[in-house]
Amino acid sequence: MAGRAPTYDELLELTRRQARQIDELRSEVERLKAELEQARRAGKRQAAPFSKGPPKGVPRRPGRKAGHPPRHRPPPPPEQVGRTVEVPLPTNCPECHAPLDDAPTTIHDQDQIDLPEPKPVITRFRVPVARCPACCRRVQGRHPEQTSDALGAAAVQYGPRLLGLAADLKHRLGVSYRKCSAALLTLTGLVVASAALVRSGHRLRRLARPSYDALVEAARRSEVQHVDETGWKIGGRSAWLWVFADEHATLSRIRPSRGHEVVVEVLGEEYEGVLVSDCFLADDPLDFAKSKCTAHLLKRCSEVERSKSRGAVRFSRRMAALLRRAMALKRRRGAMSPHGYAVQRGKVHAELDRLLAGTYTDPNNARLAKLLRKHRGSVLGFLDHDGVEATNNLAEREVRIRPVKTILDARAARAQGGPGRQPAARMRRTDVRPIPSRRAIS
Repeated sequence: MAGRAPTYDELLELTRRQARQIDELRSEVERLKAELEQARRAGKRQAAPFSKGPPKGVPRRPGRKAGHPPRHRPPPPPEQVGRTVEVPLPTNCPECHAPLDDAPTTIHDQDQIDLPEPKPVITRFRVPVARCPACCRRVQGRHPEQTSDALGAAAVQYGPRLLGLAADLKHRLGVSYRKCSAALLTLTGLVVASAALVRSGHRLRRLARPSYDALVEAARRSEVQHVDETGWKIGGRSAWLWVFADEHATLSRIRPSRGHEVVVEVLGEEYEGVLVSDCFLADDPLDFAKSKCTAHLLKRCSEVERSKSRGAVRFSRRMAALLRRAMALKRRRGAMSPHGYAVQRGKVHAELDRLLAGTYTDPNNARLAKLLRKHRGSVLGFLDHDGVEATNNLAEREVRIRPVKTILDARAARAQGGPGRQPAARMRRTDVRPIPSRRAIS
């Protein structure tokens, strides 16, 4: 209509098109208002902060499903039975009070597994101290079971089993230092100050540092690394908790930056594996082989589809169907010949190129297409590498666990900028999921 007056039909079509857009925007505003109101109401319901919404109309029956074999606790072997108790039979029947002297009797075994009564064991080390006659240096003996060289006023120390239990409660189960002290008081009757556990955590950090560095080097040689990050606080200031996970272990690193330099700091500039992550901008400058999380892309497609109608939903639906098709192809990889898999993979890549070659006038579809074009080389990266999963669930599971479990106190992080928290974080999953190669390193 440039250079001339619009006709009546053109104005009528423009009015109709604007009316449709106004209706769509009104429905979008109403949906957003409802979501905002629901979020405000949910924020005030402090009694159920982890609610997943209203209950289902027909919920699944809890417990063992039909057809699943029952699981019974196996009896312990005879050599593990430490005490046998003969249980007396009542002399009379509790129902009719008849004597049971001549009644036939059978003996059945019942095994009760319990913990021994916790009792602290105090070990006194007789430590020799001498002065070298040649250089006058003070020389002190050290036993392998000692946890400290302190003498004099600090000669009373806690042993490795007690400190190991406290470290496991703190770093693996996420129990605070105060609650660790309360648990030790309940179990053993010992009054252990929280500050003593904090200092033992600092010693554990120093001892674990060489193993931590060795595990970082092992991560740099890994074939696949899943990366994710989440918000963190250090002394009330904002920071970022980075998680690097592979099939063997998980590395946590706390930094004030969310940029790609943290990835380079951990994996190095010459990392030769595949980096699995979401579509965050921080990964763009990295010159690594990459694979984007398909679950994040499916979520974006679903968000676009929910907010659109008519022809505007076609692109997001086709893209979601293509991603699901690629994931199904990845699952069938082991049952296909190399040639057949290569042919199907080429078809998926070609279909993705056809979808991205289109022109989309809808703003949300255009943004989604722009994002996919930007990461075109890594959208289907999991199809091009055998050991790469389609999603970044591994790193996301690990990053959800970390905020629940405080690794070390914030004072060490403030003093050292965060690295003080790292060794315990890395060693934790190595202990939970022991891998022989990594256990040998640690």
